Amino acid sequence: MSVSCPQCRSPLNVKGLKPGQFKPKCPKCGIAFVLVVPSSPDGTIVTKLLPAGPPKPAPQPHADPNSTGAFTDVEPPASDTTNAYSASVAAWPSPDATGDFTAPEPAANGTGVFAPSGVESGTHGEPAEGTQNFEASEAPPPKRKPIASDAIPDRLGGYEVVKVLGQGGMGAVLLGRQVSLGRKVALKIMHPKLSNDAKFVARFTREAYAAAQMTHHNVIQIYDIGEDHGTHFFSMEFVPGQSLMDLVKEKGKLDPEAAVGYTLQAARGLRFGHAQGMVHRDIKPDNLMLNTEGIVKVADLGLVKLPTPDVPQSKTAVEDDDEGDGRLTRAGSVMGTPMYMPPEQAMNSAGVDHRADIYSLGCSLYVMLTGKPPFDGKTALEVITRHQTDPVVPPDVIVKRVPKALSGILVKMLAKRPDDRYQTMDEVIAALEGYLGVKAVGPFTPKEEHAKQLETAAQRFNAASKRGLKKVAALGLVATCLLGVVACGLAGAFPWAGGFLGLLLATPVAYFVVAGVNSPSPFFAKVRQLVFGSRIADWLTWAGGAILVLLALWVFGILWHFLGGAALGVGLAFVLWFLTDRAQDSAREVPVNDAKVLFKSMRLQGLDEENVRQFVCKYAGDDWEELYESLFGYEAKLAAREYRKGAVAETARKFAAWREPLIAGLDARMRSRQEAKERKHLAKVEAKALEAKGVGAGEAREQADAMADALVGEAVEAKAAQRAGKKADLRAMVKAAKAKKPPEGYNLAGVKRRSMAVQNLLNDWAGRRLRFALGAAVFAIGLLWLSQNRDALKGLAATVEQAVEKGDVTAAGDAAKSATKTMAVMKPLKLAVLPDAVAKGVSHYGTPICGFLLMLSGILYYGWKPSLVAVPGVVIGVLGPTLGVPDVEPLKAWMLSTLVGGVLILVAGRFLRS
Repeated sequence: MSVSCPQCRSPLNVKGLKPGQFKPKCPKCGIAFVLVVPSSPDGTIVTKLLPAGPPKPAPQPHADPNSTGAFTDVEPPASDTTNAYSASVAAWPSPDATGDFTAPEPAANGTGVFAPSGVESGTHGEPAEGTQNFEASEAPPPKRKPIASDAIPDRLGGYEVVKVLGQGGMGAVLLGRQVSLGRKVALKIMHPKLSNDAKFVARFTREAYAAAQMTHHNVIQIYDIGEDHGTHFFSMEFVPGQSLMDLVKEKGKLDPEAAVGYTLQAARGLRFGHAQGMVHRDIKPDNLMLNTEGIVKVADLGLVKLPTPDVPQSKTAVEDDDEGDGRLTRAGSVMGTPMYMPPEQAMNSAGVDHRADIYSLGCSLYVMLTGKPPFDGKTALEVITRHQTDPVVPPDVIVKRVPKALSGILVKMLAKRPDDRYQTMDEVIAALEGYLGVKAVGPFTPKEEHAKQLETAAQRFNAASKRGLKKVAALGLVATCLLGVVACGLAGAFPWAGGFLGLLLATPVAYFVVAGVNSPSPFFAKVRQLVFGSRIADWLTWAGGAILVLLALWVFGILWHFLGGAALGVGLAFVLWFLTDRAQDSAREVPVNDAKVLFKSMRLQGLDEENVRQFVCKYAGDDWEELYESLFGYEAKLAAREYRKGAVAETARKFAAWREPLIAGLDARMRSRQEAKERKHLAKVEAKALEAKGVGAGEAREQADAMADALVGEAVEAKAAQRAGKKADLRAMVKAAKAKKPPEGYNLAGVKRRSMAVQNLLNDWAGRRLRFALGAAVFAIGLLWLSQNRDALKGLAATVEQAVEKGDVTAAGDAAKSATKTMAVMKPLKLAVLPDAVAKGVSHYGTPICGFLLMLSGILYYGWKPSLVAVPGVVIGVLGPTLGVPDVEPLKAWMLSTLVGGVLILVAGRFLRS
């Protein structure tokens, strides 16, 4: 058992030590200290310096009063570097032994810090307090103090911290809220002591980033990694429900079919992880989360573990190269939880393969079936020894209702030697599916009663639709507002026409927000994510645009009526949502819950999640898409279309297909923004790690940028492979990214880094920002010219009003046509900073129109290339008459210039956008 002197931190050998409290002397520095050895297998060894005065005698209920333990210098490391599992079983002490341990080599980085990684029960698969995992590579010191509550921030990046769920070895687990999407997430923050080690942070970040590329129904999804004010964190899926350990504690033991159904789901998640090159190495019921819909999700797959301090370390393994596969574990150190640890893992955690997860999953199934682990003991060493030497008691001997066939499957999963177990998780799944009688090959055919239940739920769901009412309400609103604008215009009541215009524009926007907040939709979620994830410059752009539009309304004298109509539109949007979406959601609650109960029972019977979803595709009728989206989400619905296309001859009706190009565009924008953020974060932590190794700052930045580029590029390829149903080895992804060394000054694409910097500068300042700023300036000039000629505009309005009052429609038409003639008598713009010739040239209606269109281009189109046509477009639109654009009847020169400029700004610019 490895311990360290609390004074000089020298690792010590401990021999013949029993549980209790002792007062040894360090052979290195000669300082006496207190050593407390726990009696329970999940306890923590504590070493501390003696107080200044004479210490009080402590009770030693489990130890020989005369025993102090033998402490000697550390033996030199063994030269044998063979696989730890090849060591003889006899090398392990007998179950009655009290300890004969040697310390491992000191870590190269000196950052080993131990603390249990548990949190409160039921919080995202975090083990209960006292279970022991690891991440460090030296003999770990005593349990780290938890992070003080006042040291936990109220906000991390784009997340609000709601509460602390628990403290663990990494730091703390928090319940958070992602502001951009309004969803709950679990946040794991790194302990400040770990954050101070740049090399550890870099390796941890690589590990978490690789794990974040995995997306599977039975694996808890990692969303994001980041750092805020020195606090490193990552966010992951929040699972409402409980762990399987909580379920066992609640029920004592589970029904065999239910236990196998849960184990099957966990096995499928692990199979996916194994296909991506991940081995969990700490599977236990605490790490298997059961959500409210009966879906089991594996927690912490691919994430780092902390070293277990009270189990022996192998002397036959060598230390992993820090530039190897990116794992945060050191070969020869022991990770995992003793009660679920396979024999070979106790010898060399870093050297185990996927068969270790098969053993641990078998231990978890054993607990579910019998209510207790296959091996127990008073100390961690005793438990590990029993895993190594004792035969497993078949579960049917303990619980009579466990069938012998299932007992035989479980005994094979718990074979001592990896070669005697099932060799892949596919074999485990096939065996468990065979036990449950689940059809493993061929197309899935549901039971008749299941098909009828789904059909009934789908019919009731579709019958509650309020789409027809919403269409009628929308058409009625548009017709009413347009009629009001025309009527008020003909009556000369232009301010009231502005009120109807405000009602027409504000109602759909307000309804979109009200319905999106109360009845979330994928389109609203993407827009919200874009808005809340925008930079300050974007917010300033939108605010500036809104101010200019309000100024335009003021110039035309319709501002207050427009705002009044907009306020009425907000109220109307609430009424429309209440009568349609709220009523629809309430009516659909029962059929949706009925479908979820059906799916929960099917999952419990061992049906794969893919088969559950295919069942909905095939048997929910022609209007299956809306129900499917409500149950599984928008992205899952798009993926399911391909399956239905090949499985069902009839063509189904698409639900709200108009959203798809919009969502696709927003998705592309979000992906680009996320990749840029990840690349920046990865480069930052890698640069610090390289500098900690002695690399110069400039060279460290170059290497870190290359590493970040490669890792993000590999991740994009891995995601694409997964979407295509192919394997993507995420461990190899990290290796490949670290191996790629572009020529100095070039990135992986072969582009000079200076060129990339120039391109980024062009995108920022010659792209959207330039177009918006230029458009705002042109629009403001046009508003200023209109404001200086308000009297002429009022005269035109009075002419139209008088014609309407007399009932002379022809006169009203002639007055309307006189708008162009009115411009001839309007005064040229007066602006000191503009030459008279230019001021006179911009004095027409095309100036504010082209300015507004250029502002839209700055909001909608990313990149610098649209500026190549947009800037000439605004020049032509504004200065066309001055530059010699002729009249082309019936169009005047300014009309033709405005038309050409608008086409260049919006139409041509769209094809050049990034």
